[in-house]
Amino acid sequence: MTPETGVQDHVRAARLESLWRDFLKHRSLPSREALALSYLYLVNYIYGRIAINLPPHIDREDLEHQGILGLLAALDNFDPARGVKFETYASIRIRGAVIDYLRKQDLLSRPLRKRAGEIEQAAEDFIKRQGRAPTVADLAESMGATEEEISDNLWKSSHSFIISLERELYEDEEGAGSTVGENLALPVPGPHDEAERQNLLECMARAIEELPPKERQIIALYYHEELTLKEIGAVLGISESRVCQIHSRAVFNLRQKLQLDLE
Repeated sequence: MTPETGVQDHVRAARLESLWRDFLKHRSLPSREALALSYLYLVNYIYGRIAINLPPHIDREDLEHQGILGLLAALDNFDPARGVKFETYASIRIRGAVIDYLRKQDLLSRPLRKRAGEIEQAAEDFIKRQGRAPTVADLAESMGATEEEISDNLWKSSHSFIISLERELYEDEEGAGSTVGENLALPVPGPHDEAERQNLLECMARAIEELPPKERQIIALYYHEELTLKEIGAVLGISESRVCQIHSRAVFNLRQKLQLDLE
């Protein structure tokens, strides 16, 4: 870092701190708008992470608009006294707003939705018979299809699986939708909640370890290192579309393994 860069960072940090002081004290519209502009990069980043799995007919501006609404909601509801960084809180609210919007859209054509349902059912039937999560080869054999066809269907409907998984994680016991961001406002979890969380983490860790090496590597690069699928393709020397296929297969496999473990 050059001295000039250090000075610029210090100036930006001081300006941001001043905006926060003004906003938290007066809730003025100008400071709210200035803060929203300062954190707009969060919307762009989260859009880039989600949109890569979505079909082309989903409009970028619509998703960005939902993300901005999530950012504004985060600004209006943020409480520094809770000890959570605003970037963390806002990212969850932005992602929740985009996911909620996507859940209300018709993302799959009727034939693709039907095929995705058939794959899900075949996976559930396999688990009941064999007591383990199926591989793509297992599904292909049981459905009389090729592995390439199953992989292609998983890829095309991957956004449906991901959004479904998000829904299952964020809905409460009564089926009411809630985002992680909204749950941050709940009381501190007790020992029972912490035990359930730890059990879920252990199940997730086991499920990831059981993935094939390439799927495990892509999951690590995407979710831990937070690379985009395009960046992962450059690292692994494969096409972005191939990364998408492997990623969607890994997500599907994880979902099946988690359902089996949690049951």
